[in-house]
Amino acid sequence: MKLRSPASFRKRLRERRRKKKDRIRNDLERYGRTILRSDEMRRAYQQTHHTRSTVGEHIQRVAEKSLAICYVLDRLHIRTDIPAVVAGSLCHDLGILGRDEKYGSEKECYRRHPLDSLAVARRLMPALPEKTPDIIERHMWPGAGSRVPNSLEAFVVSLADKAAAAEDFIRGSRLKHVGFRETVQNIMKRSAHRGKHPGK
Repeated sequence: MKLRSPASFRKRLRERRRKKKDRIRNDLERYGRTILRSDEMRRAYQQTHHTRSTVGEHIQRVAEKSLAICYVLDRLHIRTDIPAVVAGSLCHDLGILGRDEKYGSEKECYRRHPLDSLAVARRLMPALPEKTPDIIERHMWPGAGSRVPNSLEAFVVSLADKAAAAEDFIRGSRLKHVGFRETVQNIMKRSAHRGKHPGK
């Protein structure tokens, strides 16, 4: 058996990471373009969330982690609905925008924002993938009185949401992961070059 050099191993590892980042970026752009170009997403990067982050950064982390989990499941021959996961992860907290004006307490915010997020999602994507409402409505599980997810996709996003929330508290604001902000900006630039307002 021939052993590979450490440099060769590191090179292969970097290449695998780059491919994963490209795949995430492509899936976000392919299935989430309308959401990424929305005014709501722009506003999400301006509202603080989990003390040290923004709603937009949190959404970024949830989307990336959700897709990464789906890719691992795919390698295990467990299929997931990627368009539903993208739409659900990108919209799961958009209903929290304007939190201070909308909700009288943190408890009310925890309970109501999933339904408000679903309303935003339906406005942004009238033809939501079938599993997306379950993903958004139940992403707070197991907390806030949320019901158990009905689909694997909803469970994946709920798990990614908890991991991303922990990372929000630990790392704070770090827009470096997969180039999510760059993805949003590139989509908006392309729309502007075509003469379209990026939020439409």
